[in-house]
Amino acid sequence: MRRYLIALIGVTLAMTATSFIVMWLLPQYYISAMPLLALYFGVVCGVQHWLVTRAMHRSPKTFVQIFLGSVVGVLFLHLIVLAVNLFSHPSQARLFTIAFAIGYAVSLVFETIALVRFVDRHRKEKQNTEK
Repeated sequence: MRRYLIALIGVTLAMTATSFIVMWLLPQYYISAMPLLALYFGVVCGVQHWLVTRAMHRSPKTFVQIFLGSVVGVLFLHLIVLAVNLFSHPSQARLFTIAFAIGYAVSLVFETIALVRFVDRHRKEKQNTEK
């Protein structure tokens, strides 16, 4: 979990730095929510990973239920955040949606890779203890 947290902090800081680079180089495309989106996706990824990895040590049925539940819950949370921002700041809707989509793609790729690595490590540890 420690390596995951370090990688998550690194990705979150990289997304935050990217938002500040956009602020300096392309100020017409910058909105103040960009650094907050990096923090938002970092927190959501961390909580989702924690829930799923904790469920890994339970029965396979419980793991699948928690994994699918967390995916659906996170998707609904993302839709709510998008909808709230689109209705509260309609002038920045396009830029926010683009920034949100980029943050979502980065967090999705990061979380998928992290979960695949965790499952592989968990499977190898389980095989080593059975021998």
